[in-house]
Amino acid sequence: MTYRTSKKIYPGDMTEPLNGWYQNISIYGQDSLNASNAGPTSVLANPGWRFFQMRGYVAVTNTSGDGYVQSAQVIIPSPYKNDPTRVNITGMVISGDADRPAYVYRTAISVASGWNDGRVVPDRIITENAGQIIGFGPGSNLTTPINTSGTVEGANLSGVASGIPVGSFGLGTNPLPSATGVLTSGDIYKEYTTGQQYYVFAKATTNGTALDGGWAISDADFAAGNTGYIVVEVCFIQPDVAVEYSDIEQYLPYKTEGLKPGQYGNW
Repeated sequence: MTYRTSKKIYPGDMTEPLNGWYQNISIYGQDSLNASNAGPTSVLANPGWRFFQMRGYVAVTNTSGDGYVQSAQVIIPSPYKNDPTRVNITGMVISGDADRPAYVYRTAISVASGWNDGRVVPDRIITENAGQIIGFGPGSNLTTPINTSGTVEGANLSGVASGIPVGSFGLGTNPLPSATGVLTSGDIYKEYTTGQQYYVFAKATTNGTALDGGWAISDADFAAGNTGYIVVEVCFIQPDVAVEYSDIEQYLPYKTEGLKPGQYGNW
């Protein structure tokens, strides 16, 4: 689901990581009642530019006997865990347009290690194939990944013979490279002038554009009630909206009017 706009805060108001959660539709079906007729929170870290940080996860609850999962949409968790009307978002979408493109400059993926609290898989996520890739990045759809080898807009995890250990992580390429030579825009950012959804894919290689293999958890972890979590993040910037009346209204002179004959009786 593409969001309509975004909420904006200023650096002094940023006291925690930015939140990618939003709610486009009110529970009553009336947009006028929806305070987030907007989208994810952004911070105006540099004048004229909104900075976004979206985080989410894919929960792994299937065993190999259930069948390996090859792709998944990202869950953006709601900060209102105890409010049943404000639920998690399924699907991580970056919304850009021709006037205000979105520029991705960072992606990350990891396997959550948990805090030994009996909820999270303590060892590894199982992969169907040895050396398999689990990648986070854009896709044409849920079954068609886009090449994210050596790019800023995608991050990959490389498996070993028995899976991907907890604590493993992968990052997109550094948008501030130290290498000499000519840099292209693709080395620094990925531009989106339309909505683009990000997924988690199982692939044979980092530059794979087809699904291959899959992921699962062990029977022992399933029996213990443990869940595996593939955690992802994408950061991007976008031009702020044009300056408007609300930006100058407080500085304008008040309207004044003289009394008109007969307005308060004869005088």
